[in-house]
Amino acid sequence: MGFKQTWEWKIFIDGFWHNNASFRMMLGLCSTLAVTNSLTNSLAMSLGVMFVSTSSSTIVSLMRRIIPPRVRMAVFMMVISTFTIVVDQVLRAYYPAISVALGPYVGLIITNCIIMGRVEAFAVSNPLIPSIVDALGVSSGYAF
Repeated sequence: MGFKQTWEWKIFIDGFWHNNASFRMMLGLCSTLAVTNSLTNSLAMSLGVMFVSTSSSTIVSLMRRIIPPRVRMAVFMMVISTFTIVVDQVLRAYYPAISVALGPYVGLIITNCIIMGRVEAFAVSNPLIPSIVDALGVSSGYAF
């Protein structure tokens, strides 16, 4: 019995492998290289990027019909910033050692072109579930 590829799986693999921003497009390397000095730091940053990417794609996908084109980038930055601040505050409150080790790199998630690029390229023009699957695929590729 063969493996049946669903549309969700195709979107995930496309984000994970074919559109892997770190390996294929050389994007997001600043934070990728900065936190790879330990597995704990890499895992924390990867989970942070995954949370911000998935949450941002969810919100943008849900709001895509009501965001005026003139302010679209500003709205994207506000959404991404909000979730990045959540990650930063959770790390500071519950994992202070990791927060200190990651330093300013958590804040750089806001300007991470991987997240902004996927929100702009995919989430703003697709329904909720495909946007979430794409964000999970791309952020899993970043983690990989």
